[in-house]
Amino acid sequence: MTLFWLGILWIAGVGAAVYTDLTSSEWLILSLISGVSAYLFRSQKPFLIIYCSLLVVTLGGLRGQLDVRELGPEDVSWYNDTGTYTTITGVVVKSPDVRDAYIGLQIETDSLRFGEPGSSFPVTGQILVRTTRFEDWNYGDRVVVQGFLETPPKFETFDYREYLARKDVLSIVQYGSVKYISSGKGNAIAQMIFDLRSNALRVIQTIFPDPEASLLSGILVGMERGIPPQVQDDFNATGTTHIIAISGFNITIIAAIFMSFFRRVLGTRRGLIAAGIGIFFYTVLVGGDAAVVRAAIMGSLTLLALRLGRQTYGFASLSAAAIVMTAIDPDVLWDVGFQLSFAATLGLMIFTPPLERGFLRLCATILPLDQAKSLQKPVSEFFLFTLAAQVMTLPLSAIYFQQLSLTSFIANPVILPVQPLLMITGGIATLLGMVSITVGRVLAIFAWPFSAFTIRAVSFFADLPTGNFKLGMLGPTFAVVWYFVLILIVLFIYVPKDKRPQIQLPTIQTSSTIVVLSVIAILTWRASADQPDGNLHITILDVGMGDAALVQSPDGRHMLIDGGPSPIRLSDALGTRLPLFNRSLDWLILTGTREEQLGGLAEVIPRFTPSEILLAGPPRSGAYRYFVDQVTEAGIPLSRAISGQSFILGNGCTLEVLSTSDQGATLLISYGNFYFLFAPAADPSQIESLSQSRSTNAYTAVLLPDGGSDVVNSPEWLQELNPTLVIISVGAGNIRGLPSETVLGALEGRTILRTDLNGIIDVVTDGEQMWVEVERVVD
Repeated sequence: MTLFWLGILWIAGVGAAVYTDLTSSEWLILSLISGVSAYLFRSQKPFLIIYCSLLVVTLGGLRGQLDVRELGPEDVSWYNDTGTYTTITGVVVKSPDVRDAYIGLQIETDSLRFGEPGSSFPVTGQILVRTTRFEDWNYGDRVVVQGFLETPPKFETFDYREYLARKDVLSIVQYGSVKYISSGKGNAIAQMIFDLRSNALRVIQTIFPDPEASLLSGILVGMERGIPPQVQDDFNATGTTHIIAISGFNITIIAAIFMSFFRRVLGTRRGLIAAGIGIFFYTVLVGGDAAVVRAAIMGSLTLLALRLGRQTYGFASLSAAAIVMTAIDPDVLWDVGFQLSFAATLGLMIFTPPLERGFLRLCATILPLDQAKSLQKPVSEFFLFTLAAQVMTLPLSAIYFQQLSLTSFIANPVILPVQPLLMITGGIATLLGMVSITVGRVLAIFAWPFSAFTIRAVSFFADLPTGNFKLGMLGPTFAVVWYFVLILIVLFIYVPKDKRPQIQLPTIQTSSTIVVLSVIAILTWRASADQPDGNLHITILDVGMGDAALVQSPDGRHMLIDGGPSPIRLSDALGTRLPLFNRSLDWLILTGTREEQLGGLAEVIPRFTPSEILLAGPPRSGAYRYFVDQVTEAGIPLSRAISGQSFILGNGCTLEVLSTSDQGATLLISYGNFYFLFAPAADPSQIESLSQSRSTNAYTAVLLPDGGSDVVNSPEWLQELNPTLVIISVGAGNIRGLPSETVLGALEGRTILRTDLNGIIDVVTDGEQMWVEVERVVD
C-alpha cells in the first residue's frame, strides 16, 4: 500500500498547486525543507513518515506549478476578444472533428497579422476553428485562417473554456474562413496513425449500417462523434456511456485478446512483449484519452510483472499510472474521464471482494454451496463489478452530468456480456475489411447482431419510467460527504481471508453453439423483415431543419428524396431502414439545391451509393459544390429534372416530376388509388398551376411546401387539394414557428402530422388502403 498512498499524496500536491498562490520557487523550497527534515529524522519513524509525506506533496505541487505559464504577446491567445479581423497561419495538428453543422480544426499557429494589409509577426499556441464542413481537411494541412479570435465561453452547466484549455486550446474562431496552403506539414508518424484511423473509420462506415457503425466507431477507434443524438441520450440515461467511449473496460478486453493470441503464437515471454506493444499502439490509435492511458499503463504493468514472474498489486498499479500521467501532464488530473476511470477502478478494488463474499453468503443460505459458487463469477462480472464502480463514481457523475441513472444497475449486466464478442467480431471485420471490403462485409454479418442488440437493449432501458433522475446543480460538498461516508464504511468492512471460490464456466463448445445459433436466428429474422411486402412505403425522416423521405417501392427498390442538413441524422435513419445486406439506393432525387435539402448527403453518399441521381434547382455555393464534387468523384450518373419526367417503381407504382422552377421540383407518387404529393420546394406559381391542372380529389397525402408557411400554402390551394393526410416537415425547436395559423385554419378537420412533434412518419399503402405510423404520439 506504500506506493498507493504516495500516489494519493502526489495527486494532492498537484491539485494544491491550483488552489494556492505559491510560486515554483516556493514549492521548491518547501520540497528541500521536507527532504532535509526527512533525512535528519530518518531514525525516528513517525517523523520520517510525516516529512516524507510532505516531500511527496510538495514535489507534486512543484510539478503542478511548473505547468502554469503566464501568457504574453508571443501567445496567440493574448489577442483574444480584440474585435479585430485577424489573419492567422498554422498547421492542423489533430484529425478534423467533423460535426453536423461544421468542421472543427485544431491548429498550431505560427504567425498572425491584423487586417488584410500589414506584416505578420510570430505567435505560438493552438486555436480551434469552426468552419464549413463542405471542404476536405486533413492532419498536417498548412492553412490560413481569417476571423475574430475569441476566448472560449463558459456555459451554465459546462465549462467549455476549461475543457479546451486541457487540450492546450485557449482561443477559438467561430466559422472563420480557412484557405489551404499545402499538406504534409505534420509529424510523419502521427500522419500515419491518423491515416490508419481514418481508413478504419471509413471501413466501419462502409461495412456496417448506422447506428451500429457509429457505435463501433466509438468502441473500436474512439471516434464517437457520429453517434445519433437519440442513441447518445439513451446511453447517457442508462449510465452505459463507458461502452461507447474507449475506456478501461475496452482496454481490458483488448489486453486479454492480445495476451491470449500472442502467447499462443510467440510463446509466453515474447507473447507478453508483443501484447504490450499492441496495447501501446492501440492506445495511440484511439487517441490516448486519460481513461485509456490509465488502463493501458495498468495493463502494461501487469504484463511486465508476468514477464518478470512477479505478482501485480492493483493499488500499486493504479497509483503508478496516476503518478506517471500527472507527472507528464498535470492537467490530466482535472479531466473528467481520468477522474471517473480512477474512481471506478478504485471502487472495483475496494468493494468487489466484500460484495462477492456477501453474495456468496446470501446464496449459500438458499442454495447448495456448489451452486452458489457457480453463480458468483457471472453475477460479479455483470452486476457486482458495476455496483462497486458506481459506488465510487456516483458523486462525480452527479456533479458533472447532473443526473442519476437507476437503470444502469440492470442495463449494464444485460449488455456487458456481449461486448467482448462485439469487439472481437467487429475488430476482425474491420481489419480484414481494410484489406478487402467484400470480406469485411461478410464478416460484418456476424458482428452486427451484437451491436444491434446493444443499441436496442439500451434504448429499451432508457424508455423505462423513473429510470433516470435529474439532480440539478450539486457542489463539491456532496462529493466530500459521500466519500467521507465511504471511508467510514471501508474501515468497518470485514474481508474474509478465504480464497475466492473456483467457478465452473460453460464449456467452449456449449458457449460457441449458443452464440452461433443466436447469430443465425437474428440474421434470419432481419433478412426476412427486409423482404418486400408488395406495399408502398413512404417514410418522412426526422432529419432536422429540412425534408427527406425514403421510399420503398412495392417490389423492394429504394428511393431517397432530399437529404436534410444533418449527415448524422440521415445516416442513422438510412442505416436502420435499408436492408442489412443491401444498403445501396436505386435513386436519389433532389427537389432543390438548398443546404437543408442536400447538406446531409455528401458524407452519406459513399456509404449508400445511389445508382442514379436526379437534381432540380439552380447551382448554389457551399453545400451544392461540395455535393457535386463528391458525386463526380464517385462516378454516379447525375441529370437535371424535367417537368413530365417519370420513374417506374414497379407493380404499377410510379413517380412523376409535375413541375420544376428555380425553387426546385414538385413530385407525385402514385400507386393504385393512392396519391402522395411531395412539394417541399414548390413556389406559389407552381402551386397555382398545379391546383388548376389536376383534380381536386386526386391527393391522398401531401407534404406541404416550406414547412407550412402561408407564403406558399394559400387557404384556397389547400382546400382545393382536399388531402386526407397532411404532413409538415419542421425541425426540432421550430424557430420559424411553422405551420402558420392561416395554414392550420385552412386544414381544420384533416389529419395533420408534424416531424417536430411526431418524429418519423411512416405511410404504408397497398393502393387501396393507407396505414400511418408515427414515432411519437401527441395528445
